[in-house]
Amino acid sequence: MATFCLVHSSVQGPSGWALLADALEDRGHRAIMPDLGDVDPDSGSLAYAEVIADAVEKEIVSDETRLWLLAHSASGLFLPWIPHLIPDMPIAGLIYLAAYAPLSGESLLSTLAADPGMFNPAWLGKDPMDDEIAREFLFHDCSEPVLGWALSTRRLMVARHAMSELLPAGMRPTVPARYIACRHDRTLAPEWMRRAARERLGVEAIEIDG
Repeated sequence: MATFCLVHSSVQGPSGWALLADALEDRGHRAIMPDLGDVDPDSGSLAYAEVIADAVEKEIVSDETRLWLLAHSASGLFLPWIPHLIPDMPIAGLIYLAAYAPLSGESLLSTLAADPGMFNPAWLGKDPMDDEIAREFLFHDCSEPVLGWALSTRRLMVARHAMSELLPAGMRPTVPARYIACRHDRTLAPEWMRRAARERLGVEAIEIDG
């Protein structure tokens, strides 16, 4: 059995993981879904990572031997911090799911400034709380029954300071990392995901539809 800590994105709350959590539990695994919605937007990445680490420490049980930390989208900012906060936990690895992969000395905003192609330019500046925008950019491959549920999971997490904060050198990954790239993503560019996996994490991206 493995435990998956599923960290939601900047446009969804923990409920966005419900279908995946059910699928994992059907296979004998556990899912932890921390809620980052109450973190002060002017806090740095450490504050968000502390919420995630606290959730893991409260939920993990002694006989578990594999803990995977998975983050989607902007929450990739927080993954490198967590192993430093819970060094005694049995962390099997970090998983970036269509997520920003931080690099020492850079911030998300400085990366975007240097490489504007990181995001689909048509997505930048759009309001994901607008139903039509969400249908076009976030949930374009959802079936109709799933679409209504997906729209209900939206919630903004505006990590203003964390996005402009440089990742310190001491936050280099201390555990293995994986990258899952969504080849039909309309927000973060799939080509950037492939390159980030290779250049920032030293791995080849695992590609899935969606």
